[in-house]
Amino acid sequence: MDIALPEARALIANPFVVGRPLTGVSSSLYVGREELFAWFDENLSVTGQPNALLLHGPRRIGKTSTLYQLVEGDRGRPLRENRGRLLFPAYIDLQRYAGRPTDEWLRRLARDICRRLNTSNLERSIPDSAVPGETAFAAFDRCLDRLEETLPDDGLILLAIDEFEEIRAGIEAGTLETEVLAYLRSQIQHRARIVFLLCGSAALLEPFWAPLTNLTAHYEVSPLDFDQSMTLIRRPIAGLLSVDDEAVDRIWQFAKGHPFLIQTICHRLVSFANRRHERRPLAAGDVARVIDQLVIEGYTNDGLAGGPEEVHP
Repeated sequence: MDIALPEARALIANPFVVGRPLTGVSSSLYVGREELFAWFDENLSVTGQPNALLLHGPRRIGKTSTLYQLVEGDRGRPLRENRGRLLFPAYIDLQRYAGRPTDEWLRRLARDICRRLNTSNLERSIPDSAVPGETAFAAFDRCLDRLEETLPDDGLILLAIDEFEEIRAGIEAGTLETEVLAYLRSQIQHRARIVFLLCGSAALLEPFWAPLTNLTAHYEVSPLDFDQSMTLIRRPIAGLLSVDDEAVDRIWQFAKGHPFLIQTICHRLVSFANRRHERRPLAAGDVARVIDQLVIEGYTNDGLAGGPEEVHP
């Protein structure tokens, strides 16, 4: 006969996410960033042609999660459904094209942009098969031409391009032609109904990128403040586990508002509570043990030196 565990010993479904962008159900873990979304609103709600945008910051600071919020999350909905100007966004991760030669890189990029935007009820803008004799640059032009033509009068396309540094990696590896940079510069300058949002690390501020980034308005994604960090620590487990004030302070002192570190610590704290089969409040000593283990594994609070690599920041 099965014997039910006492309520206090029931496992807690761990809500914290480690190393993945916040999408779907986990998007509820996205906190703060009010100033960033005010900046999006300022730049995307203007009349006329908006500025191209550059979002940069340390790895794992939440840039990719921010792009997902903008493209499909609740935080971006007011912008997408602005009655004055409907926004049709598409998220593109350039890591998916790593190692591809220029011809394939451009064709795959055009195809994926069109597929993402076709889900927004825009007509198909590129055929399934290539036009005979058409170059990849011409195919890409045709894709964006058709997308602009099929937009409603009040529509605007937003191309949120993540991991933009991958272009330089491809050029330095010899797989991408240097002409790709000049070509993208032309697209950014002359597409009247398409806004390019480039996203990556602070390396995008280096002189190599100046021909492109000089065309953009910049925003640096920074750590969460103390109140936002406390919300991320406590809200996901409210009613299941409590975290005393000293424990919150200890997490703050180590993570300094870095959402990846906060979630890593909290994920391990919930796992610890599940293993001991009790629901007592999480204390500073619990946090100290988790942090000690993270330090052994190479995690730090000064730029996340060490620690395992993740696909997304």
